[in-house]
Amino acid sequence: MKKLLAVGAAAAALTVAGLGVSTSASAAPASSPSDVTIASCLYKVKAKEAVKIRASKKKNATALGVLPKGKTVCSDKWETGGKYSYHDGCNNKHDWKNAWDRVAYKPKGHKTIKGWVPSTCLKVLPK
Repeated sequence: MKKLLAVGAAAAALTVAGLGVSTSASAAPASSPSDVTIASCLYKVKAKEAVKIRASKKKNATALGVLPKGKTVCSDKWETGGKYSYHDGCNNKHDWKNAWDRVAYKPKGHKTIKGWVPSTCLKVLPK
């Protein structure tokens, strides 16, 4: 299980989907319910660095908001997209080039932001 967590958000999505592992909603949430807002949550992820949430899977796509460092959110989809630069904690240790996760984040007092974040900026949390 530790090895699964080490390979990043993209690998976890592929493994969970590929093995047909049930993603039980009974797992203890790592954050408040208002932070995890996608009903079709595949896995919970935590931002390793503050990162912009983009409207599409491109580095130059419109920034919809910022996912703060340490914030836990839910990801419902993983796809490849445009290239992006790695910075700080978003280094590409596992060679997941151009991988993006679709997340939903609800800042306090604001509407839910749904968009795309580079997968290497996310850490998969245990269920």
